[in-house]
Amino acid sequence: FFAIPLGPQAEAMSASTPQTDDEASRRDSALADNIDRKGRNAYYYAHAHKADGPVWDMKPEPRLLKTEKVEGEKEAVVVARPITDYAWEDQDKKVKIYVMFEGVGELSDDAVKLDFAENSFSLTVMGYKGENHKLTFATLFANIENATAKKKPNKVILTLFKTEENSWPCIAQGTPS
Repeated sequence: FFAIPLGPQAEAMSASTPQTDDEASRRDSALADNIDRKGRNAYYYAHAHKADGPVWDMKPEPRLLKTEKVEGEKEAVVVARPITDYAWEDQDKKVKIYVMFEGVGELSDDAVKLDFAENSFSLTVMGYKGENHKLTFATLFANIENATAKKKPNKVILTLFKTEENSWPCIAQGTPS
């Protein structure tokens, strides 16, 4: 136990020791005293945080506080029209998908982007007639080991290389051809 002097005895002690305003306010606060004695292990350590955000301007509308670019930030999601018109061909070791785009050959090579995984693919054609277009199959009929996209003057040809030589009755599982 320790004794905290009260009344005239406390006034005499405080008068004999010169204190700054900050020291006096810290000494008057049990929270600050606990943190001073126990540091980060103090029970009240988390409550001692002082808010350092901007001052509220008393307006109900939200406002932008700051913007910053994060290094290694992922690419923005591309909003695209779905491609629903295509033809496809099943061969022994591969499946070819033909997507007709009049004048697609005039786009840059970077405008046609193909992402694929073992059992899915996504083709994105950027900036065709001012819009982005996308053909995606989330679950293919069977696994693939590779996929390529070739841009021709009026079409894009996707080639999906099968992991096993078998017949595909449809491109995606559970869908009719």
